[in-house]
Amino acid sequence: MHKNLTAFRSLMIAAGLVCALPASAAPEILVLSNRADLISGGDALVEIKWEAVAHSKAARIELNGVDIRPAFATRPNGRYMGLVTGLKPGDNTLTVRVGGAGREITVTNHSVGGPVFSGGTQLAPWICATPTVRPVTVSAPRDSSLTGTTNTRASGLSSEPFDAQCNTATEYQYYYQPKAKEGTDCTFNITGANPCFVAYSLIGDPASRPGDSDIADFTNDRGDMVKSLLRVEKGTINRSLYSLVAFYDPARPSAPWAPQKGWNGKVMWKMGAATSANRFESAAGPNFDTNSLSRGFMVATSLLTQHSLNNNELLAAETIMMVREHIIETYGEIRYTMSDGGSGGSMMQTTPATVMPGLLNGLMTTISYPDAVSTWIETKDCGLLNNYYSTPQGAPLTTAQRTAVNGHVSSGYCTTWVNSFLPQFLPTNTNNCGFGFPASIVYHPTLRPNGVRCDTDGGPQEPQWGTFVDADGNTKTKLPYDNVGVQYGLKTLQEGVLSAEEFVRLNETIGGYNNDRIWSGGSTGSPTIPAPRMVAQADVLPIIYKSGILADGKQLAKAAIIDMRAHSNNPDIHMPWRSWSTRDRLDRANGHHGNHVIRLHFGAVGAAATTLAFDTMDRWLAAVESDTSDTPLEQKIVNNKPAEYGDACFNSATGPDVGFESPECLLKNTRSPHIVAGGPQAENIFKCQLKPLNFSDADYNGTILDEGQKARLTAVFPNGVCDWTLPGVGQMDAVPTTFKNGPGGEPLGDAPESGRTPHGRGK
Repeated sequence: MHKNLTAFRSLMIAAGLVCALPASAAPEILVLSNRADLISGGDALVEIKWEAVAHSKAARIELNGVDIRPAFATRPNGRYMGLVTGLKPGDNTLTVRVGGAGREITVTNHSVGGPVFSGGTQLAPWICATPTVRPVTVSAPRDSSLTGTTNTRASGLSSEPFDAQCNTATEYQYYYQPKAKEGTDCTFNITGANPCFVAYSLIGDPASRPGDSDIADFTNDRGDMVKSLLRVEKGTINRSLYSLVAFYDPARPSAPWAPQKGWNGKVMWKMGAATSANRFESAAGPNFDTNSLSRGFMVATSLLTQHSLNNNELLAAETIMMVREHIIETYGEIRYTMSDGGSGGSMMQTTPATVMPGLLNGLMTTISYPDAVSTWIETKDCGLLNNYYSTPQGAPLTTAQRTAVNGHVSSGYCTTWVNSFLPQFLPTNTNNCGFGFPASIVYHPTLRPNGVRCDTDGGPQEPQWGTFVDADGNTKTKLPYDNVGVQYGLKTLQEGVLSAEEFVRLNETIGGYNNDRIWSGGSTGSPTIPAPRMVAQADVLPIIYKSGILADGKQLAKAAIIDMRAHSNNPDIHMPWRSWSTRDRLDRANGHHGNHVIRLHFGAVGAAATTLAFDTMDRWLAAVESDTSDTPLEQKIVNNKPAEYGDACFNSATGPDVGFESPECLLKNTRSPHIVAGGPQAENIFKCQLKPLNFSDADYNGTILDEGQKARLTAVFPNGVCDWTLPGVGQMDAVPTTFKNGPGGEPLGDAPESGRTPHGRGK
């Protein structure tokens, strides 16, 4: 009888004869493709949850007062879902009402060309890629009279950008695995000696799909068998070319609520190495990653997640978020996202994972750094130290003494840093803006003071960090780098490697760089003594910390991390201590590093180790996904870490684990110049808090300084020296931050949720 009454009432609701439902019947509106306030591209995947399915038959669903109920239905997955399209720029009101009970949510839509949270303005000039390389004229944003001609980069697409944000028509390429290659040792790629896949359409027309009997079968890692067909999607999001590679059969239906079974619901994001302050859009991918595709993953990449083409990881995080939204709205919901990349490609994982936790769930870093912004502390220190070693004061130091002051295992490491990256901090270096960028619009302090600043450490971050007018009257990007109070070589003084006089000479001569990367020491032949130290623009420091541009241990605890550390014992910039720098940040923030595994390899990380890491991360995240307890995410990650896969050290690519704490593996004890000066292993303090200069302090380990030496150090440190027991100036935990209102940023806050409609609305 009760069932019959319920059915009868449902019919009355559907007929509109019963319009008043209890307040508890108000539906819940869930925006699935992203936070409701961070939507882009004009559409959003939405689910409506009802107290009873029958309520949906009497519901009115409106977008900005217009009925959009036909976009919704109970889908094959049993959920009431729809793709809401036609979102206007800015705030949109999505309302669902059942009789007298209603809810609404504000959906804030942004341009598919961005920005969403990376700034109120975008980096300019930005030169869109085109199908064929062609000349274009560009100008300096601060002085339109400065113009020059350069060539675009090739986009790899067949159509031109149709607006200033580089937006283009999306294109598809289709590949299949011939039946003859089924069960063979072919590789999941389209190139190489024996690729599994060949093209059947490179012009976007899938009509030439081979017949089923000609196509190999493929079974993904959850046991779904489909025809072995790949689709490559290429397009533009956030002024950046992206590519997606996934199993996709154009002869089968596809919807975000009914994804094709060839895709396992997981994404692998491939990050690129190196770093640059590039101003050119260029092609990205596609990447046919064998480990990923052979298991059914989708493989994603974007120009802005290639560190050699973008040094602003906050912008990279925004791009990952926007592409993920597109994937969800087009292909279906994502179970979890893994990522990999070495060197600069590691920075493209740890920083976005801090900027917006949840974008990347499992990080697989190699020859890693915690982030770029703190890495430049060591790079600048190496430049200053090499300057010092070229002066009459520093030249007498032995190689062993220099190595000790640098904190490295040989003096060649600093030389490599200086040769490879110190030129990237010169705003006058045209190549920092990309090969072929017109020199006629590049900054020069006197000839073109309003030209484009081509420096890696500041120019790309201007929309977030802001600018200031320097003493020379020129507008420059604020920078966080500061060595006021830093006692270079302090530990070598304590250890007896430097004498008191050598320590004093070092600190009074080393100086600093200004925002144009000009050394305050003047001439190495006759340096200024004492050379002024470099001073950060103080208001930029909280921005660096709160925004997550500096990878933060509290936020990193929300991702699983496998750090594969290759080491060759040759002087290069990839020193092993960087892995322990990340670990120190985790320990300081959380009291443990249970989400972080280090696998140190002497020599290259081989293919077998890479595959093992991939499979381990996949199992790790799948276990976290299956953990339905109320345990916080950070603890779920620790609880579900595969027990057999822990820290290890291998003395060759195929050799056994020789023990993580063995003498062979003590390379973690290498240091940076700042760490030798007393700074933390975390290397996360840009400007230290000061304490009074006290020659009886334990810092000096009983070293006797004469009165002249004391006076000279007092002149170097008139306001005191670093107190490394205190947090850095402006140091704080990272929180999701938006720069939509300009430099400085403000907390993003909690994600919007649907609330009850005001009385009378939606009737």
